[in-house]
Amino acid sequence: MKIIDSTINELNELEPSEAVDVFNFIMAIKKKQTNRNRQLGKRHAPDSFMKVREALKNCSGSLSADIVENRIERI
Repeated sequence: MKIIDSTINELNELEPSEAVDVFNFIMAIKKKQTNRNRQLGKRHAPDSFMKVREALKNCSGSLSADIVENRIERI
């Protein structure tokens, strides 16, 4: 944690107006990260994924079980 300690020491030496600038910069970084995380969570499924889902919606059984079974048969 040397970087954090060094940063705190540097912050303690700043003028109050400079400390406000650093604080605003940190808040802007955190906001950007939050927005990026929200975008990742709301990402839409690719068209190819939706086409596969549509093609497989009437299939019965478990696709993952079929894949596992085929792998076992190859061994």
